[in-house]
Amino acid sequence: MRFITRSLMGLMLMTLTLALIALAGNSIRLAYQNQSAGGFGNREARERVFTVEVMDVTLGSQFPEIQTFGEVISGRTLELRAAATGELVQISDNFREGGVVKKGEVLFQTDPANAKSRLLISENELAEAQADLADARRNLSLAEDEIKAAERQLALRQKAQERQDNLRERGVGTDTAMETAALATSSAEQALLAKRLSLANAQAKIARAETLVGRRKISRDEAVRLLTDTTVKAEFDGVLTDVSVVLGRLVSANERLGSLIDPNALEIAFRVSNAEFRSLAAGNLQNAEVRVTLGEDASFSGQIDRVSASVAAGETGRELFARVKNAATLNIQPGDFVSVSVREPALENVAKIPSSAASTNGEVLVVNDENRLEEATVEILRKSGNDLIVRADSIQGRKLVLARAPQLGEGIRVNPRSPGGPAIEEKKMVKLDDARRDKILTMLRNNKRMPEAVRDRLIKQFEQDEVLEEVVERIEARMASAPSDGVEETVEITADQRKAMMAFVQSNDNIPAEIKTNVLERLKQDRIPKAMFDRLSKNMGT
Repeated sequence: MRFITRSLMGLMLMTLTLALIALAGNSIRLAYQNQSAGGFGNREARERVFTVEVMDVTLGSQFPEIQTFGEVISGRTLELRAAATGELVQISDNFREGGVVKKGEVLFQTDPANAKSRLLISENELAEAQADLADARRNLSLAEDEIKAAERQLALRQKAQERQDNLRERGVGTDTAMETAALATSSAEQALLAKRLSLANAQAKIARAETLVGRRKISRDEAVRLLTDTTVKAEFDGVLTDVSVVLGRLVSANERLGSLIDPNALEIAFRVSNAEFRSLAAGNLQNAEVRVTLGEDASFSGQIDRVSASVAAGETGRELFARVKNAATLNIQPGDFVSVSVREPALENVAKIPSSAASTNGEVLVVNDENRLEEATVEILRKSGNDLIVRADSIQGRKLVLARAPQLGEGIRVNPRSPGGPAIEEKKMVKLDDARRDKILTMLRNNKRMPEAVRDRLIKQFEQDEVLEEVVERIEARMASAPSDGVEETVEITADQRKAMMAFVQSNDNIPAEIKTNVLERLKQDRIPKAMFDRLSKNMGT
């Protein structure tokens, strides 16, 4: 008897154990099914749709622009240096930092006393040399007259000797007279030679006097230059900078006292890459349009004038210089930091797209007729600021995604819209007749399962003349699935069932918070909708 009792007890315990194991297995199966279903109930997962900004790709003519930075430099600068050593005895009222001076205006002067003394000495020495030259010229004139007299006397002596020769041939003359005439002719020849020597000496004296006069003139001109150098004048209209002078200061020769800048000869120095320079050089470099911006409002144009002859150590690209027209009226100064925009020659049959729309390899995303993304490739020709100029014949007329977000890829469904504007495909609105609207409003007001905030929002929508078509279709579909009498079927639950269901709902993280709150509020009532009871019972495995 005891054996049978123990056998029955063991059989009962084994049956209970098997039942518990089956219950646990069923709970695991239901939990796995619930997880696979994606949350509360066996709701069908909806495809996620991303909203993207798009643009229509159109081909045309584009002007690539090179964006860079530059500096205002002076194309004409004069260093003001003291040419003579001495004390500053005169300074112009405008000779100060930022002073505006006119051409020919005296800027400063050093003490001219020494230069004036040297000029006077040079002028006196020149006068003395000129007097010696005049005396030598007078002596030359006298020497020339003496030669002429000696030549006439020699001629007379020669004629007298010829007469003696004729008389001797006729036997009238004597040897003594003949010798006397020959001696007289010889004396006249010697006198002529002496006069010619005097003439040569006079000519040499004139040459020495002329050389001395030339040297004295050079000394005089140098003295004049030194006197002139004591006074520094403005070579052109300009503005003074780096001024460092004071009246009475002792300055040395070649000491820098300031600089004079021509405000009408300002230039813009900027640097471009080698590739950008080749693009500019392909056209007419001097005809490239240059736009310079200083700050937010100041903007002016320029023209490329020349290219730097060399590249400094540690730098790349090419340095260009642009002339600025009417620079004095633009309120710019050397050293200003400016933005430079250079327009290249036009490119035909190209499109301009944002740089965020393409990868480095030219891969872009376009939207097809089904609002799904497709991959495409374009040829990147130029980069112009934040935009790209591309060869896009393959996607002409299609909608291009403006930004390649990480979550976007080929085949993904999107909702395209214009940049910063409303959706391209607007939602369709329908106009309801009075009977149809009253039927829907009555259903909404009598629906106690719907959260109050949602119900009030839907009632306000259906009180309007036009309502979104998709909202109308969704409400009418729910109305069609509800009982025909419009009264919701409910069931009564026990306290244990309510406690178990509330614990299940609270522990289920897949149920949205709003729905979870609504379900918990309904479970606090004695009777709940039959559809809710069946759904919870199925998910709980009871």
